[in-house]
Amino acid sequence: MDPISVLEKLIKFPTYQVAPDKVALGMKDCALYLSECLDQNGFEVDIDKLHNVTAIKEFDGKRTFLINTHFDTVAPAEGWEDALNPKVKGDRLYGLGASDAKGGIAAILHSLSLLKECQFAELIVQFVNYEDNAINYRGTRWLGMPYFLSKNPTFTADYGINVEPSIEGDAFSVGVGCTGRLAFNIRTIGKEAHSSTPNEGKNAIYDMAKVIEVLRQIPHGKYTIGGLELEMPINIAKIEGGRAINIVPEECKIACERRLFPGENSERIEKRIRSALKKVKEARIESSFRRPVQLPYAINDNEEIVSLVKNSILETLGYPPQIRIKLGRTDSTYLYHKAGIKTVIVGPGHTGHIKNEHININRLLEFTRILKNLLQTRE
Repeated sequence: MDPISVLEKLIKFPTYQVAPDKVALGMKDCALYLSECLDQNGFEVDIDKLHNVTAIKEFDGKRTFLINTHFDTVAPAEGWEDALNPKVKGDRLYGLGASDAKGGIAAILHSLSLLKECQFAELIVQFVNYEDNAINYRGTRWLGMPYFLSKNPTFTADYGINVEPSIEGDAFSVGVGCTGRLAFNIRTIGKEAHSSTPNEGKNAIYDMAKVIEVLRQIPHGKYTIGGLELEMPINIAKIEGGRAINIVPEECKIACERRLFPGENSERIEKRIRSALKKVKEARIESSFRRPVQLPYAINDNEEIVSLVKNSILETLGYPPQIRIKLGRTDSTYLYHKAGIKTVIVGPGHTGHIKNEHININRLLEFTRILKNLLQTRE
């Protein structure tokens, strides 16, 4: 399976959500194609109701190894008319999902087609739907991996990799965990009045400006890994307020999040936010925090799975990868917290969710070699 041709085919499937409660046809078609590819490589394949693809193949090794990634994408950025039409320009392949994460899938399928023997007893390959999207299914909002685990509560593996973009510059890094997220909403309540008599009202947007100021004064989270110190402020992501230019606004709303580093206590951070809101004087403020909190995780860099991946990159490419924390959610957090699988994050992409998303073809081909080296039987 030539990885470039496979990636071009994968990009042509529209695997983004078009309705909140229906699996898109492109997702179904892509899942079927992936199932056929895995079947050709001797895997036993299952597709569930959300079109998560799970495949298993037995070998003569000693441990169970999981390869997990997702095939859905966000919708194309505005103005990107040919997002599903893959194009090669120089050493780059452009198309929706090329980097996040269909390039990784192409590399996985290529490496599996070359694999004759494997050092693991059981190899599980998962191509998950609804990682970038969510679906309302039978009255519940689901992401693909939590749905799968809810239906397969005993699912586990000794360890594994979550194939997501991990290129830093032109080199591979290895993520030993990812951040969590504390999401919350704040509402200020004023009093409506005509704009010609503003003193008869109370401007909720002015009160929200005070709220935003105290939120920005909350100390950032900090985390050090691989000699790099990371900082994480509260992100005020969305604001709504007012209903007409000639009316003093009665309410204003903001949606916020604070990414959580491994080891941070979400309850302590929430308490700090609530305490900061009390500093805003002469304002009616309501706040609500989303439950459950998305938890961060990090595994020790001396774990066997970290060594396996680091050594495979060193043996294949001649350099040791940097150790990082993924600054965003991946399905690795569900694998770690819900299935107890020690999971590292590595993949040939560098970014996603942008217009003219692309992948470096050299990194893609390198990743096929890294995977083959990682999986093959050792002498």
